[in-house]
Amino acid sequence: MSLRITQNSMNRTQLAGLNTSLSRLQGTQEQLTTGKRISRPSDDPVGTVSALRFRAEQSQLEQFGANITDGLARLTASDDALTQTANMTVRMRTQTLAALNGTLGPNERKAIAAEIKELRGGLLQQANSQYAGQPLFGGTTPNANAFDAAGNFQGNTLPVLRQVNDSPGTAGQMNVGVNGQEAFGNALVKGTGDLDKLAAAIESGDDAGMRAGLEAVDTLRTNILNVQATVGTRVNRLQSLESLNGKQNDASTIALSKVEDTDFLKAAMDLSIQSNAYQAALSASAKVIQPSLMDFIR
Repeated sequence: MSLRITQNSMNRTQLAGLNTSLSRLQGTQEQLTTGKRISRPSDDPVGTVSALRFRAEQSQLEQFGANITDGLARLTASDDALTQTANMTVRMRTQTLAALNGTLGPNERKAIAAEIKELRGGLLQQANSQYAGQPLFGGTTPNANAFDAAGNFQGNTLPVLRQVNDSPGTAGQMNVGVNGQEAFGNALVKGTGDLDKLAAAIESGDDAGMRAGLEAVDTLRTNILNVQATVGTRVNRLQSLESLNGKQNDASTIALSKVEDTDFLKAAMDLSIQSNAYQAALSASAKVIQPSLMDFIR
């Protein structure tokens, strides 16, 4: 038994073909307009999964980059403060040696002692330097300063950690804190600290006290420089990680672009082909779809 082809069935077939051709043409136009090959998951389910993975990777890399930038800024601030304190200890040493030469009078020694006390105050200010409202040398302390007004350490020695890559555990973290106790010890303590003892020895002309104070200043400077060297090592490591993170982010961006961005040359060629095909389909449909009885009545 043969099937009868009616005019309506022919019309429906022609319209369905035209709709398919027009939908394909519209999709290509959308790719050229938006610059994206994938605008919705149905455009490419597999590509959508890859795009989501690359976007998650980019988000993670951006967070690592922000942590690295923050860590570098904090360590740079710490390094600047340590440089200032190291310079102050040089001045202390110079003045102590001047007081030890035995040619200065009481008034001159008193002036040097006063300067040592002022330098101690400057060291305390540097030791209480802050970054983003947190003490640089206080570890994770909630206190506003690492040292109190009397020069006593009131921070802690816990590491200030930043997640800098996706390595598991502590391997992916960097300590950007600086141990204030290790750098300054008890030298800043008012009255009983090494620097105030040195000032008292200079003012009284106590040679033995001045020599002990000079040794304490040298020890303080050595401690500061050792801590500063550690800071420099961390800065170098973070800078290397910053460069690596940037390269990984660039690679992820390129991979994402290949997955979801429009290949404009190919899309333009497709648009031309699909447009010609649609015009041809319209022309063919116009010939196949016959006038209805209503057209004759008009």
